[in-house]
Amino acid sequence: MAPELSRLVRRVTFLLLVLASAAVEIAAVDTRPVAVSLGRAAGWVVAAAVVGLLVPVPADPRRNPPPWVFLILLGLAAAPFGVEPLGRNWTGGGGAPLEIQLVFGLRNIGLGLAACGGWLLCLRTAAVVSLFLTLFSAAMTNHPAVKVILALYAGAGGVWLMLVYWTGLRGAFVAPERTVTIEVLNERARVPWAALLLLLVAVGATGAVAVVGPKRAAFVLGELVPTSGGTGGTDPFARYGVGDGPEETAGDNARAAGMVETDKMIEDNRNALIDAVSDMSYGPPHKPSKEQERMVAGGPAEVIQNHGKLPDNRRPSREFDTSRKGPTGARKPESRAARGLFEVEGRTPLHVRVIAYDRYDAARGRWVEDRKPPQKRIEPDGGDWMRLDRFKEPADWYGGDERHRLKVADLKDNLVPTPALLTRFRINKVDKPDYYEWDSDGVLALAGRKRTPPGVIVTTDCRTLAPARLPESAFGRAPEVGAVPDALRHEIDGIARAWAGDRPRGWPQIEAVLTKLRTAYALDRAAAVPADHPAPVLWFLTESRRGPDYLFATAAALLLRALDYPTRVCLGYYAAPDAYDPETAHTPVRKTDLHTWAELRISDGHWMVIEPTPGYDVLGPKLALSERARHALAAGAAWVGAHGVELLLAALAAAIAWVRRRHIYDASVVWVWHWWPGRTWRDHVRRTVRVLERRGRWAGRPRDERQTTGAWLRRAGAQSARPDDFDRLAVLAEWAAYAPEVPPPWSEGDVRNVCRRALEGWPLWRWREAAVPDSAMGV
Repeated sequence: MAPELSRLVRRVTFLLLVLASAAVEIAAVDTRPVAVSLGRAAGWVVAAAVVGLLVPVPADPRRNPPPWVFLILLGLAAAPFGVEPLGRNWTGGGGAPLEIQLVFGLRNIGLGLAACGGWLLCLRTAAVVSLFLTLFSAAMTNHPAVKVILALYAGAGGVWLMLVYWTGLRGAFVAPERTVTIEVLNERARVPWAALLLLLVAVGATGAVAVVGPKRAAFVLGELVPTSGGTGGTDPFARYGVGDGPEETAGDNARAAGMVETDKMIEDNRNALIDAVSDMSYGPPHKPSKEQERMVAGGPAEVIQNHGKLPDNRRPSREFDTSRKGPTGARKPESRAARGLFEVEGRTPLHVRVIAYDRYDAARGRWVEDRKPPQKRIEPDGGDWMRLDRFKEPADWYGGDERHRLKVADLKDNLVPTPALLTRFRINKVDKPDYYEWDSDGVLALAGRKRTPPGVIVTTDCRTLAPARLPESAFGRAPEVGAVPDALRHEIDGIARAWAGDRPRGWPQIEAVLTKLRTAYALDRAAAVPADHPAPVLWFLTESRRGPDYLFATAAALLLRALDYPTRVCLGYYAAPDAYDPETAHTPVRKTDLHTWAELRISDGHWMVIEPTPGYDVLGPKLALSERARHALAAGAAWVGAHGVELLLAALAAAIAWVRRRHIYDASVVWVWHWWPGRTWRDHVRRTVRVLERRGRWAGRPRDERQTTGAWLRRAGAQSARPDDFDRLAVLAEWAAYAPEVPPPWSEGDVRNVCRRALEGWPLWRWREAAVPDSAMGV
């Protein structure tokens, strides 16, 4: 076979694996853009191509690959399992199910085999792997891109078969018959224990399946597979298993709704947001309720039946009494198995409004709900996106916009959960602004509906900012929102001036009030205002100095109003960073996450969240890449400064290890030899000779290729302190290489002693220091 034709066959084989890799990536997640899938496939292809450039082409392609090739394949197969958690953390997206990761590992093995295609065994196996991957992709999805790749694969496969035929590879691909002559001299034939054990296991497993029954055996084994939905474990991203994972949604057999938008809608026993018209009939998928709510005409869609009971939730009352007793129990994430009200995908902490309170009734100690805005001011922004146009042009104090996705699980009202500083949002297929309304300023709701159906995914873009960068002109005046009640004005004004009166107007004054509340007051959810106290907020500020979160919010709002800042109080849900689930990359929000906070209106019309309650934080600004890099460098420099001594010692140890690397490696090899020299005397001798030859190469006196091992050992032993041991080792090396399967000329104990004395009497440092002429060493 000509070398140029051999290279061409290897390249076409690599092309087959490239096409199969692209098809696998597209079929694995057929809902994402094709460009993203091709980019992911290209990363692994480039890695395999680099491996192919580094792997040498063997002189004899029919020989078995060396052991290091299998190590490369093992590393490529394990790489997807290491990259998967990193991808979930970096991108914040969902992960791939276990079975898909296994296919990715097989894909990497195929690429590695193609990269090592100089060995015919690797070349043949790579072609088989590419065919399996292509068939797997075709069975997984009907995506048009996969069909195109299948056509290209068919053409490339035809070219590959013609090249194999033209270059006469048929004889190379079929291993020639070998005549094996077994000579047993003074030795008994070994029993193949490993093969017999494997045969016994196979026969025993077959008998057990026959006794138990195939169906029962398959069920029991399925319980042990995480992606099967069995009791042995679960995978949240499982597809097509006995029970699909809770995060799985894309697929023909979906049984759960993850945070993925799809035209395949899961039917339940409640009114959906989109009215799906079946291709087979025009009736709804189930009997409609008596009070039919407004729905979006979604057109023909596939409905997947899934009747399940969802957990309950109740919206709080419209007025908020600040004299009530705080909620019992600490705010802790519940079990992962429990469904939340909704889940958040994106950066947290996040404040989601439910009710906005504008006026404080001092006589009753209650906040009164804000009025509905007179105009919707919601405009289409292309596709399903809606933009809020009631705000002024964005100021230069904002950072980058932050994107979140909030998936509704079970809300009992028509709330559309959105973060603060919202600029635009979308719900799949809901492309008309009259489907939305304002429940209060900043609280979005679905018009014409009593509740938001489960499974609705709201994608939002919200502004981010660093409050310390806000100029004084960013803050308006209080009269446009509300004032401090007359009954409380004197006391509230005095406290506000005492805390922040000497600070410049703007964020310094606001920060002074918030810092005082967060540091000098304690969060106590069980604290309750005495029934006979006329002003709960004054009791909190002047007497108890502890209380629930709504007293913190009330105090902050009234104190800032006294300083002439437009503020209000909001009740909603707090998506806490400590509730983040790294397995699903989502943050569940539950009933226990109800929270009250204060908001401050800035000059462009947005309401900015301010958090006076200890233990709660506000979403920070989204920094540019250069700023994030600068912060990372600063944090790295600070860490290095704090661990300077340890790093210096580690660097010194690494430098010593690098300088003495060959001595360390040689000592470790000799140590392994002492504990495991080999099973036979031939293994003892061969391993000893390999160690001595490596020492000679490192010392600059390698064995000449034209020189036999025995002659080289005799000449090297002439310069050693024990030449007799080298002479005996040379004899043993010749016997191990050329003699038939007969016992050695000395006992096995003497053979091991000879090898040990040769290793100890001629170490690496002596190779370098000995004045051995090159002619004497055969160089």
